[in-house]
Amino acid sequence: MTKEELKTHLKGLSILSDKERPQRIKRAKVDFRYAVMTYFPHHVSEIETSIFRKTVYKDIGKILKNKKSSFESYRGAAKTTLITRLLTLWLTAIRKKKRHAVIISSTLDVSKETLEFIKTELEDNQRLISDFEIAQGVVWSSEEIIFSSSEIKIRLKVYGAGKKIRGANWLGFRPDLIVCDDTENDENVESKNQRDKLYKWFIKAIMKLPSRQSTDYNIIVVGTKLHHDGLLARLQQREDFINYRFPLVLAFPSNIDELDKRDISKKAVKDMILDDTALDKLELLKEYLEDKESFMSEFQNEPLSKDGTTFSLFETFESMPICDSYTIGIDPALGKNNGDYFAICTLGYSMTTNKFYATVRMYKLKATVMIDKIIALYINLSKEQKPIKIAIETVQFQEFFKDILEQRTQSIGLYLPIVPIKNTTNKELRIDALSPLINNQTILIDKNSHTFIEELETYPKSAHDDGLDSLEMAYKIAKKPAFSYQEAYKNLKLKESETSRLNRFLPQRQPNV
Repeated sequence: MTKEELKTHLKGLSILSDKERPQRIKRAKVDFRYAVMTYFPHHVSEIETSIFRKTVYKDIGKILKNKKSSFESYRGAAKTTLITRLLTLWLTAIRKKKRHAVIISSTLDVSKETLEFIKTELEDNQRLISDFEIAQGVVWSSEEIIFSSSEIKIRLKVYGAGKKIRGANWLGFRPDLIVCDDTENDENVESKNQRDKLYKWFIKAIMKLPSRQSTDYNIIVVGTKLHHDGLLARLQQREDFINYRFPLVLAFPSNIDELDKRDISKKAVKDMILDDTALDKLELLKEYLEDKESFMSEFQNEPLSKDGTTFSLFETFESMPICDSYTIGIDPALGKNNGDYFAICTLGYSMTTNKFYATVRMYKLKATVMIDKIIALYINLSKEQKPIKIAIETVQFQEFFKDILEQRTQSIGLYLPIVPIKNTTNKELRIDALSPLINNQTILIDKNSHTFIEELETYPKSAHDDGLDSLEMAYKIAKKPAFSYQEAYKNLKLKESETSRLNRFLPQRQPNV
């Protein structure tokens, strides 16, 4: 809200009872959530719906015990309001535990906005002023203020990122609360030189601000990760920083790769889990499908920066063309609750273009459900009457899954041309071998393979590599004939009941699942 809107809200804030003042002050000093709801209710909801904000309220004591901490959270999480502004007010004006606070944002103008917010609360919030005897000091400017809380003097000064910090010693107090709020922006993460410059400034300027003898200070870095090599990412590698990460979407719909942004029903988002339950799942999912790159950076703390990634030059296609042959690579996962994805790659080869076309679907579904999807995919591709082969790695659970899949298909009169694969080469080396094929556009990627494209854009720093594993297997067997395809088609005689049941797994938009 603007300064004028805030002033209007503060004028309408009711006065608190003098009788309850001692108990109120005592509780406010130890309970951050209570203090916020008592003195700053105009900034928060009475019922908290965000895991991020609940965690800050609940664990604030534990958080402050760590002298250095960082918070990654999504745009709209109210991280600036809660941590940079209200936490600063709580630690200075209410608790009086911090005497010299410094706030730094990407630019001085942004930092000034935060200081105006704090100044307005100290000027017009009668609840705060009355209970803690707030009084303005000799300095009250756009970049620095000095005030007293119950006659204890406190200084708060703001800066822009990368700037020299002057006056670090005030009345014998060096900064004991340093909050860096969104110090990264699109400009200062653009090149490695700029990222190095910001990090060096942080180490030389910010880390040196507290007194060497002090054990009662906090450096808190708050923001949204804009680059995998940016300041927040580098701080996560440091042992002296405790890091908290809060993406907006905790679980995407299990069938996200089958969704079309033009036609999404509420049923499609039923297993989607958000950090904040008050937000609209359907609208957020549409936003994701509309502009995945921005969504991943702003809401998931997963910037899709291409520099430093293995598959930086991949190219997409609109829909799978009619190909001359197909191979399917399957990378099974242990189950819905396992961290891995169940990945299925359909790789078509066209002799006309001499290119491969990869559609990679990634699921968090049980293996029993995936068997029906695989059978439906095979039946659908078989209609093209082109050679088809299926690759499955035969180690541990994967081999067990292959055996179950074969038993299931044989029981319904279906022959699957499965090629068992026993890999002896390191997985990273096998995946890296795909790099020239993808980067020179020999292998093109289906633009609707959303989860897989995220994997491509962040590998080798991606959280998973299951899609790439399935693509590597599909490509490996693409030119190795191993079956009598006539036998495969001859045995394609399913029971009528099975055909009807499997139809629900067939694609609704195009024949490339």
